[in-house]
Amino acid sequence: MKRKLILPLVLVALALGIGLKLAANKKHLDAAKQPVDRSAFAFPVNVATVAEQPVDAAFTVPGTLEPYAHAKVMVQAQGKLATLGVDLGSRVAKGQVLGSLDVAGKQLELQAAELQLGKLRKDEQRYRELLAGKATPESTYDDIKFNFENQRIRVDQIRQQIRDAQVVSPVNGTVTAKHVEVGEYVGAGTAVVDVVDIGRLKAKAYVSELAAYRLHEGSSAVITSTAFPGTSFAGKVSFVSPQGDANHNYQVEVAVDNDKGHALKSGTFVNVRFLGGGDAPMLSIPKGALAEGLKDPYVYVVNPEGTSVQRRNLVLGREAGEQVEVLQGLKPGETVVVTGQLNLAEGSKVSVAQRQ
Repeated sequence: MKRKLILPLVLVALALGIGLKLAANKKHLDAAKQPVDRSAFAFPVNVATVAEQPVDAAFTVPGTLEPYAHAKVMVQAQGKLATLGVDLGSRVAKGQVLGSLDVAGKQLELQAAELQLGKLRKDEQRYRELLAGKATPESTYDDIKFNFENQRIRVDQIRQQIRDAQVVSPVNGTVTAKHVEVGEYVGAGTAVVDVVDIGRLKAKAYVSELAAYRLHEGSSAVITSTAFPGTSFAGKVSFVSPQGDANHNYQVEVAVDNDKGHALKSGTFVNVRFLGGGDAPMLSIPKGALAEGLKDPYVYVVNPEGTSVQRRNLVLGREAGEQVEVLQGLKPGETVVVTGQLNLAEGSKVSVAQRQ
């Protein structure tokens, strides 16, 4: 009887022990999950003083050179390409005939139509004189004149068809591609060659939203390239896009004269420096002070005692290298955090480790 009581007592004791152990473990886990009170902890930060300083208003952005005139030279008729008098690299002039389709049949058709036109012209003149002397009915003269005018239109149509069969360059420039060889059949609207005019190039670049409002047509710019160390090319802003992309960047085009031996080539990477008219003082801070960058501009301002911070929203202006202008939100002499913002919130305690 005593043995029968011992086993249940042992099982109860084991269950009680396991329960007590689990309860102790849970207590430790709950204690570990409790948030640490860091309100009294001072985070080390580096700071900088807000100051008004002269900053060069000019700025530089990368860009790519493109031709102002780039034409695909096409034919407006269809047929076999009979002649093409240019090769890659050939210089051509606007309006120059570069080649032609086979128009031998059209030339014969034109000759026949012109002969018929000449006969009808004489008939029209003769019947006009007869009509003036009342020697023929007016209806007969009207028929003759109709045939004459109709044939004249037919001659003009054939001449236009011959002109449409010519390959004519619409721009001055250099042949950069040949798409068709002599003897090939081409359809109407087929590109035969490409012509690029690099005598005048444009540097295409993208600038920030703030910079786009400062630029206008005619603004001066300087173009440089690693292909020509120490050499610069003058340019003028010819276009500022009225619409930015998803990242608030705006396309700008700068006209560049390239008439000195056509030194620059289309497709070259360049640096475009927009001139701002000299130094311009501005209240500025390092870009590194912006806790979340330019899209959501705010900083943490350290109190005069250097012990805590306050979050301050900003309105920004110009950018100049690693500095950015502050239009609203800060005053000269205030101190902003430049490193260590990741751990901060409104009212966080700080200790200044380094001052820039």
